[in-house]
Amino acid sequence: MSTIKKYAVAFPHFRIADTTLHPRVRSKGNHVVCYTDEDIMTLAFEACSQLQLASTGVDAILFASTTPVFKERYHASFLADLLELPQGILAFDFGGTSRAGTDALLLADTLVKSGAYKNVLLVAANVYYPAIGKETTTPFGHAAVALLISNEDGIAEINDCKSFSAAIAEDFSYKGDNIQYDARFARTAGFVSNMATVMKKSNLNPTTVDALFLNSPYAKLAFGSLKKAGFNLETQLLKDTITPTVGYTGACHGLLQLISAIENRKGATLLFDYMNGTNLIRVTSTIEISKPVLNNLLFENVETYQDYLQLRKQGNFESRGYAAHEMFSSEMMQEREKDHLVYLKGYECSSCGTVYLMKAERCNHCHKLDFKKKQLSKTGKVFTLTSEHYFPASFTPTNMVVIDLDGGGRISVQQTDDMFQNEKTILKIGDGVRLVYRKMMENDKKPNYFWKCKKI
Repeated sequence: MSTIKKYAVAFPHFRIADTTLHPRVRSKGNHVVCYTDEDIMTLAFEACSQLQLASTGVDAILFASTTPVFKERYHASFLADLLELPQGILAFDFGGTSRAGTDALLLADTLVKSGAYKNVLLVAANVYYPAIGKETTTPFGHAAVALLISNEDGIAEINDCKSFSAAIAEDFSYKGDNIQYDARFARTAGFVSNMATVMKKSNLNPTTVDALFLNSPYAKLAFGSLKKAGFNLETQLLKDTITPTVGYTGACHGLLQLISAIENRKGATLLFDYMNGTNLIRVTSTIEISKPVLNNLLFENVETYQDYLQLRKQGNFESRGYAAHEMFSSEMMQEREKDHLVYLKGYECSSCGTVYLMKAERCNHCHKLDFKKKQLSKTGKVFTLTSEHYFPASFTPTNMVVIDLDGGGRISVQQTDDMFQNEKTILKIGDGVRLVYRKMMENDKKPNYFWKCKKI
């Protein structure tokens, strides 16, 4: 048996409507978009942090994305280290097509059912921007999903996972260019043919299915095959409610549709996830979700196309004479201070209880020498702050904040998600904030992630 034991999703704070991207379009679509300091790693970390993995005994991690940050470096291994998972853990990356998320789910299910692994962390994250001017005709949206696949009881049981390959691809990339063969032939020889193979070989019983998702841009072409197989499309086929709300999220999308079905208590759900082949996933909800996530999403709308360009680092970032700068960084120092800078483990004076982020030679309060390790909180209150108008950034000012963390400890960080300076973002002394993991600089040549803060 394998189950989805728990899950979490992470979306950026900002969203832009199709009517803002192009005022003449009639569509009412929306796209969540990353802030200037976000990428797939920060979104993935945000999603995983919600799962509270410390006591779950994760023994493998799988990372799916079609928009990698690194080349020749495993995102799964990098994330495992951020999450303090065991050294040497099984870690794989998946990419290639937008069904990479369900590709990873197939492997997670196999690993757990084989008995070789007990708790597999599956993470999918995508951050993709279309070409300038093509935003309303190109599906996109930024997101991360984290699922814990386990051999223990969970919120949904994974009943079936199969994959059916297809040699014909409707469109793909070759040497950096988008390739599309004759659309009518490719969709018939690729998608329609492959779906017919799935119907024939999977031995599905439509009467045992409560809900059906078809994650494909060519979904309507499969309606005939589904009807022939015995499905009632009026009662069983579910509409995609994810895309109108947050956009098309690539490797995350099939997984988000499964989560949507689980949250809405759809019972036995069947997902066909197609791209150059079909992944067939069947799950059955086992418990009711008390706090559904996808039905209660809140975003702040990007108000102008210029702000959108700044978010994706266009405009000034592409101007003549602009150059990225390499920040000073030391792998040795980062590794040496990882407990404090990454894992937020501070020191508490054994005598008076004063807490420090970095260890002092002696306690400044009682002057004693003995300290013990203490896990610091990621929430706190503003002690003081300052605004820097000269520091180069997309959205000035850059606000530096000194935070008294709940439970002790003090840290100085930068504020984020503060594109619009208003009552929702302006910080005052005493305001509550929480720490989030982001990139330190916009114009960097190296990955330089650190903690920032946002208003609670």
